[in-house]
Amino acid sequence: MKINLRQVWGVVFITLMTCSLAEAGSSTKTVGACANSINALNGEYEKNEKFKKLMDSAFKNMQPLPMENNHKNRWIGKDIADLTIFLEEWCTFLPTMKDGHDDGLKNIEDFTAFYYHNPDGVRVVQDSPGREIFQDFSRERGVFMDSEASTVSIKSWMNDGRTEIQDYNVPNPSAVDGGFKSFNEFFTRTLKDQKTSRPQTMPERDYVISAPTDCIMNSIPQLIVSKETQIATKGNQALNIDDMLNNSAYAEKFIGGTALSCVLMPNTYHYYHSPVNGKVVESKIVEDAYYGYDDFATWVNKGNVGYNGTDFGQFENFKRGYFIVDAGKYGHVALIAVGLNTISSIVFEEKFRNLKGSVPIKRGDALGKFQYGGSMFIMIFEPNRYKSDAIQVRLGNQIGTFD
Repeated sequence: MKINLRQVWGVVFITLMTCSLAEAGSSTKTVGACANSINALNGEYEKNEKFKKLMDSAFKNMQPLPMENNHKNRWIGKDIADLTIFLEEWCTFLPTMKDGHDDGLKNIEDFTAFYYHNPDGVRVVQDSPGREIFQDFSRERGVFMDSEASTVSIKSWMNDGRTEIQDYNVPNPSAVDGGFKSFNEFFTRTLKDQKTSRPQTMPERDYVISAPTDCIMNSIPQLIVSKETQIATKGNQALNIDDMLNNSAYAEKFIGGTALSCVLMPNTYHYYHSPVNGKVVESKIVEDAYYGYDDFATWVNKGNVGYNGTDFGQFENFKRGYFIVDAGKYGHVALIAVGLNTISSIVFEEKFRNLKGSVPIKRGDALGKFQYGGSMFIMIFEPNRYKSDAIQVRLGNQIGTFD
């Protein structure tokens, strides 16, 4: 029997990563892949009275999840010791795929319950020092997901038909893990032949708008009505276009416009492409919080992620990257990649980094990619350019998949 040393080392590495010294009579210091951030969290809790009160208040005010979730909020009755254990385990968690379904959202959903309708929980992850600590946790988890040890679970994805691995470039098709050097390398796998597996609808017609990636798409039907409080959503919630575009000079062009959301799921292609022809005249990555959407349990909405009525205003506080595309006679289009939870990595194609001048782009050209974690792509159009209250499709286009 041939032993795969890479896989053996992966198992050993994960075991070491998730261990801590919290055994009876020893130090409570965490060791492993996310030790720095987890120890920083506990250090602030022990030494920073203000942060301790905020954390304790967050745990005290945990809210039950909506009935349709069919499970309880795991944080009710818990404390920071439980959070520490959870983060240690999450740090080296490797998602798996079975029978067309994956558990990639498992820990993300569990953690978002920490701040579900809980203002103090949101403050823990979005205000200093918690914001920086959880950003560091995401970066440390990202380092692990870039490591060879993270390849252990790739086999389950390779063997599942819903991964559609035949569409992708695989370094070593005969290897159980495809020869990928890390889970992130697998996660950001490239298409073997985009024109065959993801063909553009009538590429010669400049008025066609295409899906920017594989995603669950929903309309954001309300108009952008003012520069201060933009895409109105449920209740008094709003998306501030200035904040979303980091006070770009182009922001005012979208007042009165329309928008679409495009949420990527763990088992899908994770590059994002231009939905229109034109030229990119501005691009920028905005560093911000990675966590804190306080209604994730509802946002998931039994698979209809980002459903009509979602409070998109909260995403102006998340890490994001945006592109402004001059689409000529069709006006400007703002394309916004938002990193949600865990690694939150937004990577631009080289030509869009440190952009100087403009870069021509065709519909279907790659703009960048998301590494493992929650990902969303928002498209915003100038007024009277696109009615986003319904999605138009043509004969033969995919409208969904069977469960």
